[in-house]
Amino acid sequence: MNREILSWMLRSYADALGGFYPRRREARGLVESLPELPLEVPVPDSHSIYHWIRGLCATPHRRPGTAEGHRGEEFVVHRFEEFGLQDIAREPIAIKVWDASNWGLRVRGGGKETDIPCFRVQNTAFTGERGITAPLVYVGAAWLPGALRRADVRGKIVVADVPFPTLPAGLLIKLLGGGYGISDPEKRITAGTGMKLVFVRGNFPGQFLNVDMDDVRLPLEDMRLPWDVYWRAHRLGAEGLVLILSGMPTNSNTHFGPYDACMKPIPALWVGKYDGELLRSLAKRGASATMVLEGEERPGVTHNVWGILPGASEEMIILHSHHDAPFQGATEDGCGVGQVLAQAGAWSQVPQRDRPKTLMFLCAAAHFYGPALGVYEFVKRHQHDFLARTDVVICLEHLGAKQMLEKEREFAACGGPAITWVMTSSNRYVIATMMKILRKQRLKETVAVPYNLLAPVPTTDAFAYPFGGVQFLSWIAQPYYLLSAEDTLDKIEVAELGPIAESITDVVKTFMALESGKLRS
Repeated sequence: MNREILSWMLRSYADALGGFYPRRREARGLVESLPELPLEVPVPDSHSIYHWIRGLCATPHRRPGTAEGHRGEEFVVHRFEEFGLQDIAREPIAIKVWDASNWGLRVRGGGKETDIPCFRVQNTAFTGERGITAPLVYVGAAWLPGALRRADVRGKIVVADVPFPTLPAGLLIKLLGGGYGISDPEKRITAGTGMKLVFVRGNFPGQFLNVDMDDVRLPLEDMRLPWDVYWRAHRLGAEGLVLILSGMPTNSNTHFGPYDACMKPIPALWVGKYDGELLRSLAKRGASATMVLEGEERPGVTHNVWGILPGASEEMIILHSHHDAPFQGATEDGCGVGQVLAQAGAWSQVPQRDRPKTLMFLCAAAHFYGPALGVYEFVKRHQHDFLARTDVVICLEHLGAKQMLEKEREFAACGGPAITWVMTSSNRYVIATMMKILRKQRLKETVAVPYNLLAPVPTTDAFAYPFGGVQFLSWIAQPYYLLSAEDTLDKIEVAELGPIAESITDVVKTFMALESGKLRS
């Protein structure tokens, strides 16, 4: 990690911690004086929103550049056309499509062969039909610098555990005094509430995009961390890796990650937590294995999709989610797209003269390619046109997702929604608007915090907006089944979709009524 990146990260954390209390104090003083558009907006009900989500999620996945991904783009375009949006666009983004067709893991040990259920690791090397046969070597999580060297991994298939951290979310919220605001009418968030970070692979974080916009140039691919088990195994001559999802709930092996647009040099497979117990035992006893990973890599294209509702002025508010998904993607991000469509449907019924500002509805591409390559490209390409007249962006992800916990090795509903964060930029009117909405207490387990509290940029599809100099809210729920094939339609808390949409509409109404100069300061 170079000094420029480290300096950038430290400045961001200092801003989050040093500015939090003054900003909260200033925003609290503004809440009562915030204007609101005196207008009834016909917000769609929960079942209408769910109908759109179900339509988007009609295919097994919406991976960037695939036929299924393109079908998802077309679904959004058709809905925008139905609502009468103008200037509907599908802006292309060139990508590489990595498409696995067959994978497997057969272990030989103790006088017999055992097929271990597995799933391919995105963007890793293909083996060909015959696969790779080699001794197994178990290295644990291999945190220490010399762990792989001592294990002598050259010419072998490395078996490693991949931990996932748990954020002490409840304690953090308590220490922050509820952050910028909290709505938890059922009092479900306690100091002991934790949140499994299923997108943070402790020892296999993946690569990052370069950031190259105007004066912001950060070579983030240099953030190849020294404890990354994949790249260390490759450097030491391993033939492949089998990674046990030991830190994940349930025995699911369908983890989609890391999605970092980096094509990797040796094959890798995921194995579920409980299947990993057998694999770990066999590897420790000197077993060998054949791993197969077949597929193709080809040039492809995906598209950012947007449409516009002109208002009485050119000042703009953008409502944003992403349309792609690694699996059915009911919550990731069927729910986000559903909420964007709800706002498009609602505001399209309001006469233009009654909309003080123009609205853009953006469904970005390639969240699961870059990561968030679509919104990065949108910001880079439109920093001096659309974003130059944008007051604020509202990014919506996973909203209405049920929280599920592990019970008897399966996911089971725990009777409430997933914890939802609203990561706000530093503008005091943006913060005050979210405070006002949360005081109504109709949202469940929702907390507003600074966007850079946990990382220098939002760990969401809004990550590029700080580089584009635009104010934003990143409104996102964090259920445990994200990035897996378990993200299905039954995981949606359908009754909550309407109340969430009403709250988003209230946010838009306040931003519509606020002077642009106040939102952009």
